[in-house]
Amino acid sequence: MSVSRREARRKRKVAGSTKVYRILAALLIIAGLSVLGYAGFQRLMVGYNQAKLRAAYEVTAGFRHLVEEPPETIIISEWQPMRLIIPAIEVDLVTVGGGDVFNKALLDQGPTHFQMSDLPNTEGGNVAFAGHRAGRWNFFLNLNKLDEGDEIYLDVGGYRFIYQVEWVRVFDKYDWSPLDTTVYPAITLQTCEPPHVSNPDWRLMARGALSKVIFAPIEAPEAN
Repeated sequence: MSVSRREARRKRKVAGSTKVYRILAALLIIAGLSVLGYAGFQRLMVGYNQAKLRAAYEVTAGFRHLVEEPPETIIISEWQPMRLIIPAIEVDLVTVGGGDVFNKALLDQGPTHFQMSDLPNTEGGNVAFAGHRAGRWNFFLNLNKLDEGDEIYLDVGGYRFIYQVEWVRVFDKYDWSPLDTTVYPAITLQTCEPPHVSNPDWRLMARGALSKVIFAPIEAPEAN
């Protein structure tokens, strides 16, 4: 059966369109897989960096004490690896220190210590950390869900500093006064507001006051 020229042209046009659609579909699939692969790679890097930080932390935190109670005065005089635990929002991370808190490479590893803030002690001062609230990191994603009285643990040098949340508030992004030193021992956690926004106009901050210090629990080694 012969086919008219018009019908032949129509079939060629349909075949060409189908081929284009197939190419576009393939490109979209490849692009989607690339995005998923990059996100997966970033998640792996977060885990890798946290594993390295935890190993450094455990070197300084795994010893046993020869006394039953911590001393009344404890002052951490220089930076040491610290473990930040917030049970109410399921945070358990090793922190980063010794660098600029605005260095994204540091912030991508974990909550980062503000160098201008204090180190943990029982006499007074404000130890402050910044953490992501977007991307694959989301270290402080649920900081807004903390309630007054919730506990924040900061393990360092074999001690566990236990803070109780006093407030959670939003500040202008240029207002850094909550990071100022305090007359009582405190911790301040800072992140972006709202979440998932690059360079937002606001900062969400949570302040905790020291309630007590105990020895950091020593975890049983993993079985071989």
